[in-house]
Amino acid sequence: MRRTFLAFSILAITAAPALAAPVSVATPVAPWEASTEGGVCRMQRSFEADGQPHLLILEQNSPGRAVGIAMAGPSLAALSPETPLRVSFAADHAGFEKKARIEPNRQFGHLAVLQGVWLETGKPDDVADRSRIDLGAAQDVEQIAVSQDNGGLTFATGSLADAALVLNECTAQILRGWGLDPASQYSLQRSAFPAEPSKLAKEMRKSYPTGAARGLRSGPLEVAALIDANGAATGCRIIVASPWADIDEATCKAMLKARYTPALNASGNAVASYWKTRVTFFANEFEAQQQRP
Repeated sequence: MRRTFLAFSILAITAAPALAAPVSVATPVAPWEASTEGGVCRMQRSFEADGQPHLLILEQNSPGRAVGIAMAGPSLAALSPETPLRVSFAADHAGFEKKARIEPNRQFGHLAVLQGVWLETGKPDDVADRSRIDLGAAQDVEQIAVSQDNGGLTFATGSLADAALVLNECTAQILRGWGLDPASQYSLQRSAFPAEPSKLAKEMRKSYPTGAARGLRSGPLEVAALIDANGAATGCRIIVASPWADIDEATCKAMLKARYTPALNASGNAVASYWKTRVTFFANEFEAQQQRP
């Protein structure tokens, strides 16, 4: 931790200890509220810190173990958007560093948004069940704390098992909407994935719209290909759209052409499933990497 204050005592000729950076604690003032507005699975709860209102939101827009976390309140004012946050889920959890979007907010003063976070205090296992939040891990969560050297904020959430259960039920509905059985997806021994990633990458480059290249248009999107038991793509779902409809359409077109290695169920048989990824285009170039769902 960076020292924020240092002084010398002439009599003792010893350095005074560094003052700890201030950390505000937000306590809940209302129960969790569920919402599916806009097709997004959301749990939000009102908190109070230093006598001022704060808000915490857990959000998912597709099946997966990862959630988006949005925090709002004046106690976030000391955080810098240029420095990663230290995120911790329990008092004895060492936590991890994560870049966040931090910006002013008219209603709450400041807003911090984290994407792709697993609610786990231990090292996540490399398991096939990546279509829902691990309720056991969510049970062990005591807090959602974010900090930097110059301060931080701790939401005293207590266990997140109940909130995670509601989110899992919501994303199960998304799976059903994709024509997939949630129970089957939760018990996979292997997820679906591209059979030839380099070929898919080449097809993505070819699909980048000429008009988008001329206009230097770019932007990230999240997309899922629906994969049948034979490894063929039967559909494409835009999870998070880019700012450009033609880029979204071209991405889906490339993913539908690709071949995939199908998912395997608990018995080792090929079954229908999906493959989810995040794609970022940079004016005729792009990066594509599979996200942990």
